[in-house]
Amino acid sequence: MLCELITCLSVLLSVSALGRDIPMKNHLLTIKAKCKGNDQCLFEGQDLFLQITITNQQPVAIGYPLAYRQKTGPTIRLVDERTKAEAYLKTNLADPDLRQNFTEIPPGESVVLEWVITSGEIEQFARPTVDISAEITLKAEIRVRGKLVDTTNTDTIRITSRGTVIKR
Repeated sequence: MLCELITCLSVLLSVSALGRDIPMKNHLLTIKAKCKGNDQCLFEGQDLFLQITITNQQPVAIGYPLAYRQKTGPTIRLVDERTKAEAYLKTNLADPDLRQNFTEIPPGESVVLEWVITSGEIEQFARPTVDISAEITLKAEIRVRGKLVDTTNTDTIRITSRGTVIKR
């Protein structure tokens, strides 16, 4: 009986130690998106500039492939809140070697990725006004304590317009 208890405790301790080496991937980073200079994300027929803040939630530094993401951009899914019609915006190609170029994010600190949703990408949902959600996703292989870890983070913003955007 004592032998079984010791075996059980050693398994639990080894699992706990493993968890400390690489934290759960959903809690490594957080992202928060907002419209730059436009807190309400009000669409007025012009491009919407985004600021996506990537924050390190860990007690250790994390390496993030920021230069690669600045070239490719995030994955953005636009969803019309009225009709539920959706469209994925295209991402850009980038030199794959940039994925190994890590920007260090110290514990509790952030970096900002800037991106744009063009007026044309938004206007496809104008009926005649805009009421869409933009689901912004960043997937990346990051470096934590010298190990590479896949992570996916998502945030959603709401984009609306006051009046008629375009005449159809």
